[in-house]
Amino acid sequence: MKGLVFAVAVALACCVTTCAALKCPTCDQVGTRAACLQSRQATCNQTAAETYCYTVTAKAPGIAQQWTSRCGTKQQCDAGKIVNVNACKPATNSSACIACCNTDGCVAQPDTTGASAAVSVSVITMATAVMAVLLKNAAGF
Repeated sequence: MKGLVFAVAVALACCVTTCAALKCPTCDQVGTRAACLQSRQATCNQTAAETYCYTVTAKAPGIAQQWTSRCGTKQQCDAGKIVNVNACKPATNSSACIACCNTDGCVAQPDTTGASAAVSVSVITMATAVMAVLLKNAAGF
């Protein structure tokens, strides 16, 4: 019986993590990360297997850094890691960086090394893990 209660509790906790759709700021070529964070929140496609907030920062000679953010997929973020190796050079006059995060309202900052996209761990996911451990201990496993 304790095992069944534990299994149901973990399933419900996981549903809280996976059933809630991610919300991402939507900004298009704004001048600062702060301005992007203040943009309208879009609810991402709940049917996408792995949804992230996808952020592109770009600058060119004579043009200041600009931020663009929207809902994206894991595939886009993985492709961004490859692009970043050659294109993400924030210390130069010409740069394009792709970064991703997966918490509501996040706008990822580019990895200054240009080696990978940043992915944040969801607070809900961490809370779910803690709750599962506490329930496991309470059930006597």
